[in-house]
Amino acid sequence: MKTIHVSPWFAFAILVLAAGCERAGTPEAFPQSAADGWLGSFNGGDVDGLTLMYTADAEILPPDEPVIAGPEAITAFWRGYHPGQVRIEVGDVDSRKIGEFWFREGAYKAEFPDEGEPRVGKFIELWKHENGNWLMYRQMWNRNAPLVPEPPPDATANEPA
Repeated sequence: MKTIHVSPWFAFAILVLAAGCERAGTPEAFPQSAADGWLGSFNGGDVDGLTLMYTADAEILPPDEPVIAGPEAITAFWRGYHPGQVRIEVGDVDSRKIGEFWFREGAYKAEFPDEGEPRVGKFIELWKHENGNWLMYRQMWNRNAPLVPEPPPDATANEPA
């Protein structure tokens, strides 16, 4: 029977590496409080608080409109959108850390007071750490196309010509 002799230093190095791998395996979590703050400001109708959730060089890319850039333009955009009257719920979200940014994509439902059915859509966000806070750097969303009802069958289409 052969005996393998392992150097104590080699065994110690293997244990240190194994312990380091366990700690490195825990991924950083998305700062959910930042996204919750944005949603709370929107649903609460707090445009000034909402504007504070964006970086100084932020841009939002709303559907069917040009890019909205900078704090003043973002504030004006949200004032016209009537947050607080429109209620947003966020569905499934996937968040990933990419370099210095957090990337989020997900689904939303928006309830407009004068519409019967909620608007359903998807969004993409980039969050950036600035001045000790996670703030929105880029934001884009769009509504899913409404379901088109099938036309009723045409009774005259089945008649012989």
